[in-house]
Amino acid sequence: MSSDDEFLRYTTGEVAETGDAVLIEQGRTPGEVDAVIASVEQQQEWGVDEPGLMIRAAPFGLVFWPQSDRIDPVKFVARKAGNQTQ
Repeated sequence: MSSDDEFLRYTTGEVAETGDAVLIEQGRTPGEVDAVIASVEQQQEWGVDEPGLMIRAAPFGLVFWPQSDRIDPVKFVARKAGNQTQ
């Protein structure tokens, strides 16, 4: 696994981190990244088949957004205070 495989990036280039403020559903629904699922082990823990982000967003609760969704990607809004940008 290369170092790039350990991280997920938004389409704007920022590394996704837990606590990030994001928009889903073509920018209509605000949410917060609850988990970054990048490794095979993390995928198995969460019961998903591919890398992506677990996002907490009303009215859905916790939803998985796969990294492969190029039609409606997660949009980065802001980094949670205290998180480090990589």
